[in-house]
Amino acid sequence: MIFRQRLPFLGLLLAAMAGILAGEFSAAGSAGFFGGAAAALVAWIFLRRSPAIYFAVACGFACAHVWQTRESTAWRLAESVGGGRTLCAATGRIVSDPSPYGKDRVRVVLRAETVEFGGHVFPCAADVLLTLKAPAPGRGDTVRVIGGIEAIPAPRNPAAFDARSWMRTNGITCEIGVASAGDVEILRRARWYYLPAVASRCRAWMERTLRAGIGDDPVVCNLLAGMVLGVTASIPDGLQQEFRNTGTFHLFSVSGLHVGMIGLILWQVLKIAGVSRRWSVVAIIPALLFYALITGWKPSSVRAAEMSSIFLIGLVSSRHPIPFNSLCAAGFLILAGWTGELFNPGFQLSFLVVAAILLLAVPLHHAIRSRVHPDPFVPRQIWTRWQKLGTDSTENLGGLLAVSLAAWVGSLPLTVFYFHMVSLSALPANLVIVPIAFLIMATACLALFGGIFAAPLAAVFNNANLVFTHGLLAVVQLANALPGSHFYVGLPESAPVVVTVFDFGAGGGAAIESGGKIWFIDCGPAWALGGVVAPWLRARGAAAPQGIVISHGDARHIGAAEGMMDLLPAPLLIESVLDDRSPVRGRLHRRLQELGIPKSLHQAGDRIVIGHEVVLKILYPPAGISENVADDKVLVVRLDAGATRVIFLSDAGPSAQDWLVAQSPGELAADILVAGRHRSGVPVSAVFLDAVRPVLMVTTAAAYPATEVPDPEWTAMVERRGIRLFRQDVAGAVRIEISPQGFVARGFSDGSKFR
Repeated sequence: MIFRQRLPFLGLLLAAMAGILAGEFSAAGSAGFFGGAAAALVAWIFLRRSPAIYFAVACGFACAHVWQTRESTAWRLAESVGGGRTLCAATGRIVSDPSPYGKDRVRVVLRAETVEFGGHVFPCAADVLLTLKAPAPGRGDTVRVIGGIEAIPAPRNPAAFDARSWMRTNGITCEIGVASAGDVEILRRARWYYLPAVASRCRAWMERTLRAGIGDDPVVCNLLAGMVLGVTASIPDGLQQEFRNTGTFHLFSVSGLHVGMIGLILWQVLKIAGVSRRWSVVAIIPALLFYALITGWKPSSVRAAEMSSIFLIGLVSSRHPIPFNSLCAAGFLILAGWTGELFNPGFQLSFLVVAAILLLAVPLHHAIRSRVHPDPFVPRQIWTRWQKLGTDSTENLGGLLAVSLAAWVGSLPLTVFYFHMVSLSALPANLVIVPIAFLIMATACLALFGGIFAAPLAAVFNNANLVFTHGLLAVVQLANALPGSHFYVGLPESAPVVVTVFDFGAGGGAAIESGGKIWFIDCGPAWALGGVVAPWLRARGAAAPQGIVISHGDARHIGAAEGMMDLLPAPLLIESVLDDRSPVRGRLHRRLQELGIPKSLHQAGDRIVIGHEVVLKILYPPAGISENVADDKVLVVRLDAGATRVIFLSDAGPSAQDWLVAQSPGELAADILVAGRHRSGVPVSAVFLDAVRPVLMVTTAAAYPATEVPDPEWTAMVERRGIRLFRQDVAGAVRIEISPQGFVARGFSDGSKFR
């Protein structure tokens, strides 16, 4: 009854969500769901008050979801492309602004009309991710590109960002990589009145205007661009992490907070100008939608603009609006436009936070107010001055505290689920940050308005924002420095010792978990820190590992180590007594000196205790050996975990293997061998395998460079010895759970298992 009378959209939203989930997790086609929707609709027509309408809505949304996913042109394109990269020629229109992607390259979304590959033309109206050299064609330009097309791959490491799932929620399944600018032909420029192109030009002007007069302070300029326009590419990673730790990174994600601020500013301006409520709504809704377009038409800003528009329409409707029903209506309309939004963490977070505010803020405010208000039966006229001051302060501060607390409670489940973090400083930080952010946004609006007439006028307001932004930075850094500001929540270890061998292509890195401690044997290339290592640490409930064993100076093995030294607490660094000419290792040493962090040098025979009956033993190199190549000086480490032994060979070549067989044959027996590839491409020798006698071998493998491609004859030799081989180009990362009963190894990508 409550669904139909007071909250009609709540029932419709729940039915829509149930239908989308049914479409996602069942194998039924769209025709079956369409038939169910038609039958339920007919039943509802004859039985007007029956709940059949909800079944019709559920089946209708399930049908739409199947159409938009596995029966869509984009998914059929990915199936036609298959595995690997294929040369193609594509024609279509650019429908997004460029975003930085590595050095001198950008990414845009191409709405493809035709894609030619494999000797045939694939007609389609599907969005494709396009990577090309900067500068990219403008938004709205029609282009023809030649490049390699491939289906967006799944992640190959645990806790890594799942780009495939994220892109598929936005209807994108394939990516085209363009090698050179000559492979891009602009067939037609966007018309001057093309609205998205106009929005792009407006954003570029706004960004220049917000920098007027304060260009000497790039940090503030970048923060202003991030807060007002959602441009975060130029904000340093360390500063972004401080905002994440304090639960204030939402300032740079143009969403409900930003749209609400813009709407409130416009509402107050129009109210002062004497504009009626109805005409104010008529003016504000297009302005909010254009603001969402200026900020890139991102799902978060579009969601916020739609929700705000529905709330505003409710304000001027003849009936008294129910905010929670308006929220459900906004959610229903968003899912009707694109069902994949249900699986978007941004949609989930926005909806849950707003719902928590609507349901919890008022009761919390009443609870706070009741503790400081005088007796309600005492007339206000005889209150003391302190009672009046306390009551008025409670009305303002208590309301802000109630909203912040409700938002924190609403966001907590998803924050723990997706980001594995609890930020205790988020509540006090947001109490101060949000008013400052509103002040910054209002001042930025004044600067933009002044910039229409003269740049010096914009500079005046920008300099005021310079002060406000430095104040905001001080609050964030203070909150981040508080003891217990934030902590990570990870799942318990599934075995007494767990080894995760990451898949970094031609690089290498492995993590050892035991007794709540984490040690790394190498840590991968520089890109792996933000893309794999740091998210994996957070998922395990850790801010940093206890130690890192550096095998040698190869950037593909230790490129992330320099960044890991900035983690708190900084890990202990274990290195070989032998030096090499690696520039990456040299930069790491200089960084250690700057931070005052010592390193620990080890050689063959040394032991490092990392847990109960868990020891790392250095097998190679000895102190006096003389080699010219870094791969021949590599640290070879053996993990002793109870009765199970694991040897990490890294990129050790023939000379290191021969020395180990000749000098330490009794130390080589192991159950598991984890090996990289020597720079010469020479794999692990048969003699060395016979000395180790492993039952399982994990080896790095990649399509590039050629030395990383496993030789078929070598692979056959390994398998003839009864060794189970996990190639990481097939298995991806490998997780090995070690217990007193033995060990179990699982491939992350292919699901392979070996006990």
